[in-house]
Amino acid sequence: MDQATKDRITDRSIWVRALYAVFFSITYTLAKTIIMLIVIFQFIAALITGSVNDALLRLGTNLSTYVYQVLQFLTFNDETLPFPFSDWPDQEPSTESPWVKSDKDEAPDENIEDSDENGNTDSKG
Repeated sequence: MDQATKDRITDRSIWVRALYAVFFSITYTLAKTIIMLIVIFQFIAALITGSVNDALLRLGTNLSTYVYQVLQFLTFNDETLPFPFSDWPDQEPSTESPWVKSDKDEAPDENIEDSDENGNTDSKG
């Protein structure tokens, strides 16, 4: 075995990275399980109510980003340590999904004043 190989094998940083890899492999498995629970719950919510839970939508977005960061680290594509060694991803979920209720889907306010063709206002409620 040449000296360069011996130096790499005895280099402490690669072994520390291996310990991080074990830790993040465990967090990846846990995150995958949580994502599957979110998928099931969101499906049931969409089936029953016609829309998804906003809090779980945000958690799903952030957890998906976290899983991506973990996989980037585990596959040696990024040296940045994911959460808890860096900030938790905090992104807004996409509003492009038809399952996400927008403000325009809300019921109209019943205290809005209407005016007739003569400009007379009539307060509802």
